[in-house]
Amino acid sequence: MCSFPPDCPQQWQRHCVPSLCFLLIIVWAGGCTTRRPPHPPPLPPSALPSAQELLGPFKARQQHLTGLRGLARVTYQDTQERGSASQAVAIAAPDRFRLELFSVLSVAAIHTCDGQMLAAYFPRDNVIYRGAASPLNIARFTRLMLSAREITRLLLGFPIFSVEGESETTNTVRLDPNDDTYRLDLPKSDGSVAALWFDTNTKHLRRWAMIAADGSTQTLGQLADYRQVQGLSFPFSITLSDAHEAQQVSLVYKNVELGPALPDSLFRLTPPSGVQEIDIDAHRPHSPHSPHSPHSPDGRRLVLCVSVLEDQGKAAAE
Repeated sequence: MCSFPPDCPQQWQRHCVPSLCFLLIIVWAGGCTTRRPPHPPPLPPSALPSAQELLGPFKARQQHLTGLRGLARVTYQDTQERGSASQAVAIAAPDRFRLELFSVLSVAAIHTCDGQMLAAYFPRDNVIYRGAASPLNIARFTRLMLSAREITRLLLGFPIFSVEGESETTNTVRLDPNDDTYRLDLPKSDGSVAALWFDTNTKHLRRWAMIAADGSTQTLGQLADYRQVQGLSFPFSITLSDAHEAQQVSLVYKNVELGPALPDSLFRLTPPSGVQEIDIDAHRPHSPHSPHSPHSPDGRRLVLCVSVLEDQGKAAAE
């Protein structure tokens, strides 16, 4: 399922750890029915909330929620396999994160990003990799083509895209009768659309999507299980997916602390003496048009390698 570039050392292939792991496909299947009941007529514009009414509470939560620390369960599945692992998460907006993935007996990997540099430490192999915190380098280990800022937003329970600065004159709100949500479309300058679905009762954001100019869904996120934490509503269940892959990765928080004081040193790795260090930028990167490049012509690709999850599943079975 996972492919590696020709320049990627074999040692790296064991280290494609799904620290964050994210991907899901939704298959719409129609039943063999002769007739379907008609949808209720759309609500008149006066009965719909405005874009400002929907985005106001969302932006307020985004302004107050700038960091977290917690423990989560990461679950991966596709049509052929499934795996899960526990993970400690520390996030500080706008682009710093620390992810500790646990194996059955110990820490399997630690990934840190201070916004500029990425480090990946594998205690079992006594090796640490360092390089610029580019989407490509992040993907070398998490197999997730996202920037550090996008990962931070995602784990804080927000869409990977920003909604700041959007012109409200071009935003449209309509009722989605399929799941009782208000859909808000935010047109982008390149012809794509950032779509947000809000619950009609709670006004919580339930899902979001990046839709290309041709109408195809490129990236999809789902948020669920909102709970009150320190006066804020926070989604304990977060799912990210690529509509072009039959894969799914979900992160379910077991506990979270919002807005903790996190020292800068938490987002930098200081390994013990004797650890081998490897500069990942010294190796030749992918071609800009590689199928696994974040700049691939066919759009964003979220690819995942589940070696550590598979190892844990085998260990648990034994």
